[in-house]
Amino acid sequence: MRGERVPGELEMLGRGLAGLPRQPLRALRAAPSALPNLTEIPGANALPGVPQLSRGVTSVRRRLGIEQADPAILEATTARPPRTSFNRRISGHRLFSFGQLSLDTVKAIKNEAGVTVNDVVVALAAGALRDWLKERDELPKDPLVALVPVSVRTEEEMATFGNRVSMMIVPIATDEADPKRRLKRTHELLRGAKGRHQAVPANLLTDATSFIPPAVASLAARTTMEVMGRTRPPLNVVISNVPGPRSPLFLAGAKLEAHYPVSVVVDGVGLNITVMSYLDHLDFGIVADRDQVDDVWTLIDRLAGALDELTVAVLGKAAKRRAKRAAPQPTKAKAKA
Repeated sequence: MRGERVPGELEMLGRGLAGLPRQPLRALRAAPSALPNLTEIPGANALPGVPQLSRGVTSVRRRLGIEQADPAILEATTARPPRTSFNRRISGHRLFSFGQLSLDTVKAIKNEAGVTVNDVVVALAAGALRDWLKERDELPKDPLVALVPVSVRTEEEMATFGNRVSMMIVPIATDEADPKRRLKRTHELLRGAKGRHQAVPANLLTDATSFIPPAVASLAARTTMEVMGRTRPPLNVVISNVPGPRSPLFLAGAKLEAHYPVSVVVDGVGLNITVMSYLDHLDFGIVADRDQVDDVWTLIDRLAGALDELTVAVLGKAAKRRAKRAAPQPTKAKAKA
């Protein structure tokens, strides 16, 4: 079977020029969905006036009965990220650490507290970051703001190929010292962000880009972080939780023991925490810019400590001892790039 014909450079240039007159029409068509939800666009809250605009739009929607008052939704959509040491332009060097936590323990906490696995994972990340920053005398009084990828695949798209992923910008409870209250607040913040997100069209980010002419999109991408860095970062950290298989995987007869994710960092967001579940454990992979983060292995230790702390707070000390006996052995190898 022959593939499609590959267009030449002149043909591609012609297609691009032919599409330019349609750009204003696309922008007008995107306006009704994009403008009321500007704070759902990654980085928008760092721009002056956007949080105030969001509060004004939300107030109007409530008066019209379109949206109910919810403090969690308000905080999730108007929080502004504080400055941290890992929110600058990145270098070409990376640090990477990886480790495992017990998925069964996380699920036991989830069931007892009446939350989700993702709530527990984000609460663990918030607790680990709180301790890590506090140890370095860098803990901001305001909560950090995280980018949390979410799937927007519909029921009809479940069997199709390709990614259908959007992003939630949500504060995480790094300003809460008590682990049990931190988990409860994490649940409320994520619930508020999800409630707001479900009201936003899945193609919002695509629509939002319609406001940027293609000729300046590349320049805008390079300069946005530099401009925002003079005020506040658009967000602080990426926290991604990807559900994986509960049955073992094999390749040529060899069993897959763990699946440690290696993600990316970008200018302004020099820290990424990604976790993939597999069998009875959660496999964490932490990537950071080497010039901004001095040690990512202590973050793995802090994640384990946050799980112990939350286990005692929610399940009791006996559950912690049982979890210790059943937990996967921590990974000792180190990797640096």
